[in-house]
Amino acid sequence: MTVAAALALYVATVLVAGPRLLRRIIADGFAPRLAITAWLAAVVTVLGSAVAAVAMTLIEAAGHWDSPDALLASCIERLNAILVGHSGWPAQIVAILAVAGTLSGLAVVCLRGLRALRRMRAHTLDHADAVRLVGRSDGSDLVVIEAPEPAAYCVAGRPAAIVVTSAAIAALNQQQLAAVIAHERAHLAGRHAHIVAAVRGIAAALPRIRFLTVAATEICALLEMCADDAAARRHGRQPLLAGLLTLSGAVAPAHGLAAASVAVLARAKRLTDPPKTLAQIRHRITLGGAVAAIAATPVAIGLLALSGALMCFA
Repeated sequence: MTVAAALALYVATVLVAGPRLLRRIIADGFAPRLAITAWLAAVVTVLGSAVAAVAMTLIEAAGHWDSPDALLASCIERLNAILVGHSGWPAQIVAILAVAGTLSGLAVVCLRGLRALRRMRAHTLDHADAVRLVGRSDGSDLVVIEAPEPAAYCVAGRPAAIVVTSAAIAALNQQQLAAVIAHERAHLAGRHAHIVAAVRGIAAALPRIRFLTVAATEICALLEMCADDAAARRHGRQPLLAGLLTLSGAVAPAHGLAAASVAVLARAKRLTDPPKTLAQIRHRITLGGAVAAIAATPVAIGLLALSGALMCFA
């Protein structure tokens, strides 16, 4: 088996089975940080492996014009030999076109992702400025705006803002409000908005790949659980749970992270019924094994190629 085939098999396996397996492993949300690591590792390794597999396949196709059984230790050396014309001008032209096509495709995908990130960043900064203009603040990151619907969310800006509506202040008691604000502050402290923007930008750049869309959705829910844990440690589970249920159904801007807009039922369940210590340990071991397997597979393929167990070309 060639390196390109092994990488392609890994990519196909993760794209097809990854969402179901990862969802099953993280279903209870016992270890959201580790679960986020698993999703991010899957996204990064899939994208990297796909690019490497395509590049190697194109190099192999160009190199088979005059020597189908040729085998070089280094794929980079093989590509260089083709590009400088050692395999004849037909292979050289095909290789140049293949490299140009691959780089163009990567450039288009990167531009799509960057445009999506720029749009989200511009909307976020504009919204943060707007709420400070129409709302009232005591000089901190908390901004209160007049609105009939109870809602609370944070927006990463310069400076960042935690937005709470007047209806939310009226509906929540002091402990519940403090827990909700701590939840939003945890988002800002953990730079969760940047992670959300990155995964959503990747999904927007490759909208037809369902795995990336699922990954963005799941990571957003897990980030909410991370913020829940931070708020619950400071103010207790019950005040936070009551605050989330009071604010459930509130609509927040697409570029904001709202306390009660994502996976409310799943989060309420884990706050109501926290896992036992043994279950947490078992869950963390399972997730840790998943992260190790995801990250180690492409590395193992590369090491096997260097050792000669896998060939750069067929």
